Amino acid sequence: MSGVNFIDVAKTYEDGTRAVKGLNLEVKSGEFLVLVGPSGCGKTTTLRMLAGLEEVSEGEIRIDGAKVNDLPPKARDIGMVFQSYALYPHKSVEQNLTFGMEMMKGQEALSGNEIDSRVKEISNLLGIAELLGKRPKELSGGQRQRVALGRALIRRPKVLLMDEPLSNLDAKLRNQMRIELRRLHEEHGTTTVYVTHDQIEAMTLADRIVIMDGGELQQHATPQVCYNNPANDFVREFLCQHIDEMVDTANQIVSKR
Repeated sequence: MSGVNFIDVAKTYEDGTRAVKGLNLEVKSGEFLVLVGPSGCGKTTTLRMLAGLEEVSEGEIRIDGAKVNDLPPKARDIGMVFQSYALYPHKSVEQNLTFGMEMMKGQEALSGNEIDSRVKEISNLLGIAELLGKRPKELSGGQRQRVALGRALIRRPKVLLMDEPLSNLDAKLRNQMRIELRRLHEEHGTTTVYVTHDQIEAMTLADRIVIMDGGELQQHATPQVCYNNPANDFVREFLCQHIDEMVDTANQIVSKR
């Protein structure tokens, strides 16, 4: 497992928009860190810079102590799961899982036996062993999401990145997948950076949350600390009030039964 460090990281686009401003952040090895904030706060840009999909304008990003600013995504040893599952429609579940490993060359190349072993391990872990022969169109949304997650995990990346991975699921399935993601993290322990706009998702999944607004980090702490001791008015209004309203509504419903 590997940690991640953002050191005075900034992103400025050609039109002058500063999407991220002087971000200093440590993601501990084995941690499940959630970036949360309103639309346009800089959370997805931060994730994309870590993934190598956006250039860093200023500062450094380090993975396992090594600077990765100039490395392409495939050289950063990361796994990525995004809102769109991006599965190959003409390939089976098993072929979707193995494709990336089969493309490895040189010292990174894996034997057929190792690939088979990893497929067995990850399909059992995710409960998709019976789906290996099916194609994506034959799967439910939740099953496709599990396959996308498996494809990212099977390469055993140093860091797993997820950008709104549950947003296409209905409320019931989204809740089930939150529980599943947390269970998988407890078992697998991969350093994870997860982006969401959903406060409840952030609070229930994270070891620590990073609350952003206007491209700046507003608070970085455990969910309990952010809820009980918000760093400023923005955090209080964005995070705490929203959750307080949900708790009050739930209490009112219970009291009327």
